[in-house]
Amino acid sequence: MFIYPHLTPSEQASLPRLLAQPRAIPNKFSDSTHQLFHCQTADGDMVLKVCNQATIQRSQFWSGANHLFAADFPNSLGEIHLTHDFLQKYGLFSVPECVSASAHRFVLTRFLTGKDVEAQHISEQWVIQLAGHIAQLHQCSYASWGNLHAPQFAADLWASRLHETLVLLASQHDTPIAQPLLAEVLAGARNSHETEFVPMMLDLRWDQFRSANANSNDLALIDLDAFVIAPRALDLVLLEYVLTPAQLALFKQYYVQTHPWPDHNENTPGYQLLLFLMNILGETDLAKWMQRL
Repeated sequence: MFIYPHLTPSEQASLPRLLAQPRAIPNKFSDSTHQLFHCQTADGDMVLKVCNQATIQRSQFWSGANHLFAADFPNSLGEIHLTHDFLQKYGLFSVPECVSASAHRFVLTRFLTGKDVEAQHISEQWVIQLAGHIAQLHQCSYASWGNLHAPQFAADLWASRLHETLVLLASQHDTPIAQPLLAEVLAGARNSHETEFVPMMLDLRWDQFRSANANSNDLALIDLDAFVIAPRALDLVLLEYVLTPAQLALFKQYYVQTHPWPDHNENTPGYQLLLFLMNILGETDLAKWMQRL
């Protein structure tokens, strides 16, 4: 008899019947918050994601996401199907169908065939697709922010919560943040003012995508855990880190057809430090990170 790893008998009772023992999929990062398994079932191939509670408790990323945006992870896994439905309605990328999920515990999704995208081999067509996807999501504009499905915070609360989160993350960081820089950024964060909020994938990276096959330019977004409603400017600051200068120029060319590109302002250092402290792209040199924009 085959069993789903780490799940209780009651959790497994309603899941598709396994045809073989699930095979572990190696994690890409040491701080990954899930253990992944490829599952052959009577209803087709699937991927099981099981929460690693110990890793989540140590995660700077989820500490920031939960404190600032009330992301409520990993309890929010119980509503991952709502994120799937939202992205199917408003996004441009394929997303894996959610078969089953349990708050704090696991997600079972249908396996999407293809090859994981590598940041070193990004086609222009993928950059254009990403620009179209982000522009489409940014058509969904909100006056409040926070949780993707229930953005509960008023715009005038952004500054105080950003300031509190930066203080918290800086206190938890392995390396102390230089006081002059921290004081300057915190002062700017305290006075930040945002009025435009959009859906944002906080952990957007190319490795969160799959290409359908070697002969296709179509991408699928395979990780849906970290969507929130956030300032549009924060989403664009993240993209400036994710994309190379050439990719960013191409991205902007298509994005600005429907949205203006905001100039960097007094909010930018706070967003840079927030992304650094959340360990978004794994950079450890703060001076290098702050100088990139």
